[in-house]
Amino acid sequence: MLRIDGKDYELKYPINVLCSMCDVGIDVMNLAELKIDIRTVRELFMFGLKHENKKITQNQAGELMDAFFEDGGDFDKLVEEVMNCLNKSLGGKPIEEEKEEEEGK
Repeated sequence: MLRIDGKDYELKYPINVLCSMCDVGIDVMNLAELKIDIRTVRELFMFGLKHENKKITQNQAGELMDAFFEDGGDFDKLVEEVMNCLNKSLGGKPIEEEKEEEEGK
């Protein structure tokens, strides 16, 4: 959950959204190989908001990201939230939990 301009935004990636992501070349089954740059993060963020606003554009997603940063959020937190939500949508655990389990082995 991200708070932007006093409003909560929950990122969700239902199956149909994941399929739409594949249609534009984002391989959700290989997230570890995904090149993370600002354009990719904006696109992933936009797809995560589609459940609330099916017509959201990349520009609108970018404006929300700007507002998030202006509210004191940082890029790493945004990337972490996006990746955790994507991982969860594929049946995984939050990334931090997975790291802790791997380190405990």
